[in-house]
Amino acid sequence: MEKTLHQLPETRPVLLVVDDDPMVRKLVSRGLEALNAEAILEVEDGEAAQRVLKERHVDVVITDVLMPNMDGRELMRWAQVNCPEPVWVVLSGLDTFDAAVDALHLGAFDFLAKPPEVQRVRVAVRNALEHLALTRDRERLFGELETRNRQLAEKVHQLEEMCRMLEDQAERIHADLTRAEVIQRALLPQSPPQLGNWTAHSLYRAGSYVGGDFYDVAILDARHVGVVIADAAGHGVAAAMLSVLFKHRLILWDDDADKPLAPCRVLEQVNQSLFADLSASGGFITAAYLLLDTQSGDVQVASAGHPPVIWTQRSETEFTLFERTGPAIGLEPDARYDQLQFNVARGDSLLLYTDGVLDGGAVTTADLASQLQTSEDDRSDFLQRVYQQVTAQPVADQDDLTMLLLERTEGVSSIDDGGETRQTVTPSPPETSATLLQGVDDTEAFLSIAGTATWMRSTGFIEAAERLLAGHSLLTIDLADCDYLDSTFLGTLHEIVTGDPDKVRVQRLPDSVRALFTELSMEAVLNSVEAETHQLPDSMRPLRREEEDPTRQAERLLKAHEVLASLSDDNREQFQGVVDSLRADLG
Repeated sequence: MEKTLHQLPETRPVLLVVDDDPMVRKLVSRGLEALNAEAILEVEDGEAAQRVLKERHVDVVITDVLMPNMDGRELMRWAQVNCPEPVWVVLSGLDTFDAAVDALHLGAFDFLAKPPEVQRVRVAVRNALEHLALTRDRERLFGELETRNRQLAEKVHQLEEMCRMLEDQAERIHADLTRAEVIQRALLPQSPPQLGNWTAHSLYRAGSYVGGDFYDVAILDARHVGVVIADAAGHGVAAAMLSVLFKHRLILWDDDADKPLAPCRVLEQVNQSLFADLSASGGFITAAYLLLDTQSGDVQVASAGHPPVIWTQRSETEFTLFERTGPAIGLEPDARYDQLQFNVARGDSLLLYTDGVLDGGAVTTADLASQLQTSEDDRSDFLQRVYQQVTAQPVADQDDLTMLLLERTEGVSSIDDGGETRQTVTPSPPETSATLLQGVDDTEAFLSIAGTATWMRSTGFIEAAERLLAGHSLLTIDLADCDYLDSTFLGTLHEIVTGDPDKVRVQRLPDSVRALFTELSMEAVLNSVEAETHQLPDSMRPLRREEEDPTRQAERLLKAHEVLASLSDDNREQFQGVVDSLRADLG
């Protein structure tokens, strides 16, 4: 039976004496009695020793070299293969000295001359037992070391797995934040607004990937422009979600009166819409809203707890600050807001900004006004210089920072959101309103897009197209006064055209919009463009703006980008990240 050292008893040893001389066996056995052995066994030759070693465990074997049937060396050779556990002590006469040396080569621990001296035998066997004990300890320690190494290896493997998991999570978080940054930037103006005899310059920096600042310049009709700036409390993703919610709930047009809403009513309505959501989360939003008459220069302003709007006049050395006219959004359920009105002359400037500009104390409101009053810089350079002042001393928790500068003067408008700065020369005032119009003429229906169309109106637009197609044989979509379509609106337009290509046609396509269609491989839309122009009916009227359900808006965003991603490999690379993020959000 095969045994290992781990099976050896840890208490009293078992000894085996092998010699063909009974007197020698007795002499040796009696000398070993002092070692308190469990058993001292005696056999007369190697074959008998084999049988014993096969049947039971033995700690030390004391063997003669020359014996009948099987001598000591042959027994040791057999034991090396079949029973390697015992320690061997060899007895040898002078005439068998060479044989004893061979036994040592076979692994004997010690050898003694015959006739053996009892004391020397006892010492040799005691040393052998101590050697055996040390060997056991070494085996035990090696076993414990092996176990601990294995446990350590398992721990290292677990840590490596945990590190890989954390790295994967970090990569997913990074990817999610990057997609969130792309989506949030899509909510900001994508191109400098064309305001006729006004220019607009903006600088936007999020404190991290995403932020709680928001601004927009919305062309409402032929002469009115709505300008909004907002700052959600906090930083990062939570603040970004509040700013998106704010944009979604912001209503600037009075459909019943068919005119722009007054700034005080804009803030009151968005406060009523958001109060429950903001108060439940402990959040709030500061905001300022300006309604500009681009032709007369009249400006109405209301402020919900926002930093003062700065008005500098070219003809004056002083400046005017328009302070808050009511509380921040989300603090009072029935908040009311006053509004102020003034007239901006040619050459005057209006500066709107978030409190990230003032944090840290590098500049104050008075500094901003004074610098704006005296600066000879290009206006985009002015904003960049202020930004460098504010960020000259880096802080651990940098707040979001936004500045929006309006001037009643012709020139170059610009957008700086931290990427490529975009500019445009403001042309003469637009002849048509930046809105969506619908109308019918006998059996035909018409939709027109004027100004900049973004995802905020895409759901209403496709639903209007579906209603008109259900009741009319032909739908014409007129783009003569369209300045820009964002990616969601482009995908939505492609859906409308390809949904019923025999009944939908597009006409009067501006070169800038045609370039967008070509860049995004929108061949179906390009093929639907009519060379012949169909006269729009006199009954064209604005599409009614209705508050959209956030889930429906998210589904529209997803569907439109899925459509664009399917048109080409380049589109897939450009929009797949947005598609994946929207799918994950919708579950």
